[in-house]
Amino acid sequence: MRHLKPFPIGFFGLLLLFALTGGCQTVHHAKVAGSSTIDTDRIIAELTPPIEALYLDWHELDQIYKDIKFLERGFLFEKEDRQLGYIQKVCLYIQDASVRIYNQWSHLSIIHYIRPEFMQDYLTLRSKGLTLSIDAIDYDEKFIAIYRSSIKQSSIQADMEKALIQIKKLKLMMSRIEKIITTTLNSEN
Repeated sequence: MRHLKPFPIGFFGLLLLFALTGGCQTVHHAKVAGSSTIDTDRIIAELTPPIEALYLDWHELDQIYKDIKFLERGFLFEKEDRQLGYIQKVCLYIQDASVRIYNQWSHLSIIHYIRPEFMQDYLTLRSKGLTLSIDAIDYDEKFIAIYRSSIKQSSIQADMEKALIQIKKLKLMMSRIEKIITTTLNSEN
């Protein structure tokens, strides 16, 4: 240890001061507050009723799905297992549509918590999400109609018809929400 020269404390202090103050600063790129021109109170007031209706209508679809699943149990021990397969396929497509609708509702339901400066970005994402979900639900509807024609049980047929009607109603509600969002975004640009 005799061969080491003493380190000047002044240099160490200067190095520490440099590291703590300016030498290690990072640059933050943040969105400037107030850069959005969207009237958040107006858009929240306009979107809240259809978002709430979307949830209530989704809940009805979920109940129809559960009713069909309950009736499906009666086909577990049937000799002809094709009916069970068709019913299960229809249930999968109803469930797929239901999950897509619920996911969109859950994203839309947080609108009250979005900061005003991020509202435009949020609405843009919701518009794209709604459009993609509506397109995917169109396919679910088509497959439900295809498999429904092969099912013989009248009570399940009736529930499937209710499910299709409810899905159409929910798609219209989602389209209405998407139109409100798109109109708001277009009027602000």
